[in-house]
Amino acid sequence: MMNSGILNIEGNLRSSPKVTAGRSFCPSKGTKVLASGENSCVGRYSIHWQELISLWRETDFSSAGNQGEESGGIRLLALILMLLFSTSIQSQNIEADFSGYVKELGSISLSNDLETLRYDNILHHRLESEFRMGEHFEFRGDVRTRLFNGWMVNNTPGYGNFLANDPGYFDLSKTWVDSDYTVLNSAIDRLHLSYINGPWEVHAGRQRINWGKTMVWNPNDLFNAYAYLDFDYEERPGTDALYASYSWSYASSVEAGYRIGKSLDESVIAGMIRGSLGEYDVQLIAGNYFEELALGAGWSGYLKTAGFKGELTYFHPKKNFFDESGHFTATLGGDYMFPNAVYGSAELLYNGGWNRSANPLGQLTRPPSASDLFIAETGYFLNAAYQLNPLTSISSGVMGSFDRKMIILIPQFTRSLSENLDLMILGQLLKGSVFSDLTETPNLLFFRVKWSY
Repeated sequence: MMNSGILNIEGNLRSSPKVTAGRSFCPSKGTKVLASGENSCVGRYSIHWQELISLWRETDFSSAGNQGEESGGIRLLALILMLLFSTSIQSQNIEADFSGYVKELGSISLSNDLETLRYDNILHHRLESEFRMGEHFEFRGDVRTRLFNGWMVNNTPGYGNFLANDPGYFDLSKTWVDSDYTVLNSAIDRLHLSYINGPWEVHAGRQRINWGKTMVWNPNDLFNAYAYLDFDYEERPGTDALYASYSWSYASSVEAGYRIGKSLDESVIAGMIRGSLGEYDVQLIAGNYFEELALGAGWSGYLKTAGFKGELTYFHPKKNFFDESGHFTATLGGDYMFPNAVYGSAELLYNGGWNRSANPLGQLTRPPSASDLFIAETGYFLNAAYQLNPLTSISSGVMGSFDRKMIILIPQFTRSLSENLDLMILGQLLKGSVFSDLTETPNLLFFRVKWSY
């Protein structure tokens, strides 16, 4: 599957009501919302609040036969947005920032004998928004919309339905077009309200809670581990959660999070304490990880001039608490800048929770479990990168395993074409018996142009 890596089927949004906006001038420095009778001024656009509510009432967002459950996420989103704009009108103290990008990602997959060639394409738009409401409150909402075409869509029945299946607690994913040739899907992967006051931070909603220390595999990342080979998802997945932290120094804090689930076995409830030990930043974590209990630690620092970091977590099933069915998952990593300006990094993995998958190709690019991070019991990753000039860089990575016959070669070329336009060419070449019987085209070549605004 083509979404930003090898066979990546991942789903994720819902819709939002269209708002009729009239042009107006807001003499503000930055983007401020000012009350003006029944209208609110957002940057250069005047949004009619009564019209927004009217459009929401008159718009049908549910699909036939799936009303209620499918529309629940978008109704929640609309309620939050209406409350947000209502608060802004009353307080007259809200600032808004909008940014995003458009990406064109083409993929060619080839057989080893080069006789079979398949092409896939994704046109991807991301909109990021941030609203600052007074001194202490912020609201963030990010939407990614992707148009899929090519061999994968043509040959995967139900692909649109799969993308519409939101893995979070709230359904914030919507497939707008689902045909034999084209799939159009939107997904909200950030939607949270934040309270920030000095050392305190509280976040509620879809967010990213990042507890990882190493680069490729993260056994400490209990809330939203990510797949390294899903290179086209730079922001990484979010999770529906409540999160709070208190920091008493730059490197010292206590944090807690709750990933919402219908039961304790479908939830993550964990805490972390972070501090310094000599020249190292260290952390300890503990909590409920779905059907397991988790206890872990992580660190990052330097051995002389080389970076040195690692993570380990012990997972133990709650139902068999007094037996020996628990396991460790651990990573060890390092990086170093050589005198010739080559940047090198390496990482080792012991994946004690490895559970043999029927679809290791899909497992490589879907968000993994922190308890089972790879398609083998052991893993290694080596990478070297070099900046040819201020606008151009190259790198070459190797991912593999000591216990399974497999290796993945990852060459990459990036070039800045202009201030907001970037080109990337990347390969993912799968070798070994693990992949030979699973796909006819184990060699993938990606071409991506990205325009940011």
